[in-house]
Amino acid sequence: MRMTTIAVLTLLAALLARPIPALAGDGDSADEPPAAQQAEQSAEAAPAAMAAAQEFKVPPGFRQKTRGKHTVYCRKEKPIGTRFDTETCYDEQGLRDYVRAQQEDQAMMDKTRRICAGQGAVCGGS
Repeated sequence: MRMTTIAVLTLLAALLARPIPALAGDGDSADEPPAAQQAEQSAEAAPAAMAAAQEFKVPPGFRQKTRGKHTVYCRKEKPIGTRFDTETCYDEQGLRDYVRAQQEDQAMMDKTRRICAGQGAVCGGS
């Protein structure tokens, strides 16, 4: 909790220390963004363009369905506590986000395993 508070305060201080672009400039180049902003915009646009260019591959367990004009990707799940199947559907962007979140979770688990492999007592071992 304390580390989170320190991290938030540090981030807030860093954001407040930045000059406001409208007040920092001399007013001559108001219609042209600074080079740093252009670099940030191009850096953000590059991964988005690569992701769009990358062919979408449906993960195992999902089926492609058409609902009206929209294409969705669905899978059946059995929630804990019931015997009834539920069908969960995502659009393409939602499924990309779902897969990305799973990959991040897997990377975090792998990182935890690597850290705790040699330190059993520190990570909960007895």
